[in-house]
Amino acid sequence: MSDIAGLPSRHPTSVTRPFVADVNSRPAATGSARPSLPRAPHFITRSVQPLTPSLQIQSFCAQAALFLLPLPAIKYMETSLTLADLFLIPAILLNFEHAMKLHAFQIPFLLALPINLLSHMLDPDGTLIPILQIVYLWGFLVPFGWCAFVNLSQQRIAYLLLIASGLSCLVAIGQFTGYVPTLPTQRIIDYKDSSRAAGLVLQCNSLTMALTPCFLLLPHVRQASLRILFLLLLLGGIASTVSKSAIMAVPGLLLYFFWREPEKSRVLRWLTAAGIVGLLVFNRGASVAELVDKLDAVVEFRLSKAETSFDDRAHLARVALEHSDECKFLGYGTDGTYTLMASRAGTGQTVHVFYLGLLLVEGWTALILTLLGFLGLLMSLWSLKKYNDAMMLGTHLLAISVTTLLYLSYQYYPLLIAATAIVRARTELAATRRPEPTKKADRVQPLNGGSSAATRC
Repeated sequence: MSDIAGLPSRHPTSVTRPFVADVNSRPAATGSARPSLPRAPHFITRSVQPLTPSLQIQSFCAQAALFLLPLPAIKYMETSLTLADLFLIPAILLNFEHAMKLHAFQIPFLLALPINLLSHMLDPDGTLIPILQIVYLWGFLVPFGWCAFVNLSQQRIAYLLLIASGLSCLVAIGQFTGYVPTLPTQRIIDYKDSSRAAGLVLQCNSLTMALTPCFLLLPHVRQASLRILFLLLLLGGIASTVSKSAIMAVPGLLLYFFWREPEKSRVLRWLTAAGIVGLLVFNRGASVAELVDKLDAVVEFRLSKAETSFDDRAHLARVALEHSDECKFLGYGTDGTYTLMASRAGTGQTVHVFYLGLLLVEGWTALILTLLGFLGLLMSLWSLKKYNDAMMLGTHLLAISVTTLLYLSYQYYPLLIAATAIVRARTELAATRRPEPTKKADRVQPLNGGSSAATRC
């Protein structure tokens, strides 16, 4: 019986435990937040297949890429490729045999690619860099990037992303308080005595977008203490961005976390204790009043800019919609869109209108196909009862709607995680539905020509 091609399985009694996903379900421990997996038949784990050198290299590259994807500020100055891409590309290529079977959610993305490319090639202001970005992101990464992670379990994926995001949150908290400097690849908004931190992401809004779906990964963490630690880090990181969208995102994510949390009282006790300890630590110094004044000034400043910020976003949206009639089949391309927004809207960015930015860049036809691809991912996850993954993808799609139109891989890695969950779930479902072959009775024919005796194995 074969599982996913290139995905080794292990016998439950084997001492050797290769670092791959375990398709065998175990009963969850009391208080565990680990979601139950479908039970696979025993014949899947009948033989032990050792990891080959290529699989070991692939696993290392996949884990390194997954850890570095939420940290796009770690790159060589202004290049489009980040350090994560240096591991992600070989991780995909080493597992590319999985791409030989086309899945339904890939088709809209592949159909939109020629239109997207044609929009960029016909752009009079266009250069080679945006075309290469389109080929890499929409022709390679989004349709086939999930191949890199099909050998990793959901729990391993959750831990890697949460650890990386927690590290970025620590840096963001340090930047907000003034103890950590800004990296050369970042753009941080400074005002008064503080700044809107970006962590290890490129800018503050992008950090909010990157951290929003991470709340949905917390149920995969078994230990309650680790869940609380990651929760505090995520809350501190989002608060350090001083983003208005956090006011809408965080309450709903917290409600979902406590709804799924099996040890609610313990978590509340830890959060209360952490708050008391934090107050005691801050009260030891004479700068508590200054800290309160600084936080109050930041909140007041952000609220005073809320109306102006909303008007600017609405103006950008109107400009994009006014020119949407010219993009029924082809768009302006990336450079053409920036030129248009600079001349008509007074800005060279499609800030906070991600989907309208896609409309101008690639046109209505490609945008509809792209949205169909997103919808296909969501519907597939829901039909496979991967509700947590579906909600994670949904929150990400909402989060990127208020970000700039960027061409970096970290903006799309939640799509790859969602596609990975679909492929793995379908493979496990097909395995459970496949009947176990039964052995026929061996018939022994006596030498003297007497009656035969059937023995059952």
